[in-house]
Amino acid sequence: MQHLMKAALVALLWLGAAMLSRSMAHAATQTTLVWLSSGITFAALLVSARWAWPALLAGAGVAATVWGLVDHRLGVGPALAFAGIEVSSMALGAWIATLDRQDSQTPRGAALLMAGAVAASLIGATLATLLWGWQRPDADLGVEWRAWALSTIVGLLLVAPLVTAFQGFRIRRSGGLPMAPFLGGVVAFAGFIIAVLLVFSDQAAQRWGGVAATLAYVPMPFLLVASLMWGARGGTLATLLGALLIIGRTAQGDGPFAFHEGFRGEAVVEVQGFVMVWAAVLLVTRALAEGRRAALARADEWHLRYERTLQAVGVASVEYDATTGRATWGGGCRPGPGPRGVGRRHYPGLARLDRPRGTRPGGSHLAGGGAGRARLQRAGLHAAPAGRTGAARARAAGRGARRRRSGRAGRGPAESGGRGEDSWLSRPFS
Repeated sequence: MQHLMKAALVALLWLGAAMLSRSMAHAATQTTLVWLSSGITFAALLVSARWAWPALLAGAGVAATVWGLVDHRLGVGPALAFAGIEVSSMALGAWIATLDRQDSQTPRGAALLMAGAVAASLIGATLATLLWGWQRPDADLGVEWRAWALSTIVGLLLVAPLVTAFQGFRIRRSGGLPMAPFLGGVVAFAGFIIAVLLVFSDQAAQRWGGVAATLAYVPMPFLLVASLMWGARGGTLATLLGALLIIGRTAQGDGPFAFHEGFRGEAVVEVQGFVMVWAAVLLVTRALAEGRRAALARADEWHLRYERTLQAVGVASVEYDATTGRATWGGGCRPGPGPRGVGRRHYPGLARLDRPRGTRPGGSHLAGGGAGRARLQRAGLHAAPAGRTGAARARAAGRGARRRRSGRAGRGPAESGGRGEDSWLSRPFS
């Protein structure tokens, strides 16, 4: 029963998207110039487990058969062939897009999604050309192939990212988009709408002259900004609405693409090539931004874990700049007296000192770091073996601590109470 309901839902959505697509543009071609229904099939497969694909493909196949009978006036056999083209091409494209089951919001997932969309569109267009050559011998097969390929890939790139972005969406009272990026996205999207209405206006070629085609790019940066500020869900929704607005204005004969048509509806085909490029750019940009955001979130998580670990075991870390001699201490250290005002801190409990091997505080190199290790040893600390290039590690050792507890202080300037360079290291960490 659950599979039957999914199949029925896909069929209803498929037919609804087909009627919306048909209402947007009319042409002399056999292929519907705007096609969102394939995006429904493709998206349903992307968000579902593969064991559920047969039911989803069956629903899409039934809907496509009905559409072939009613809209294209095909016989039962050709209508079934039309449905087979829809089902087989979308299944192959979805299989490519889900090879690694990557999130489509990541760069790798976006690349797989685009690869699957391209493959599904090209294979579907090739098979559809054979169908129209069989059923409509007088059709211009080159135009039919181009119209099918562009309308299909645009539908996939607009619908599939939107569905995958809203997968698992739940309305929550808090934790949503902050007000600042939301308002910024509203301003950017409003600028996009205004730019589209100006550029894709009636008699754009007469109004803007020779720069009309160039001005077609003006609205897109506004859509890019809105897409980035609104995140994956708001960005995919803005992309869908913006693309449909541009295609709809062009289908009405407005804008720079409608200046000259070799056949009725050619402008809609051409503008979909324009929309396809920008849909891919927006998809990749959102994926890169999401990848960066995820990487920063992981870095913050590991930084917090590292700090908590150091605090739990009583370890302090310090980084020395070999050129300036400045020291940067980790969290949890508090100021304390020390030599020459350079990075002086005390840390409760056990301390660890990270320092470039073979350098003085002033930045000059010491051969093998011997003098630096000697000062650490006089301070009651053990220098770590020089196993890693560029740093020497020292940990507060039991030897110095036992000497202080037993009262057998060494004769070095640090242990004898002198004011040597490393005298502050020998003091107890409290």
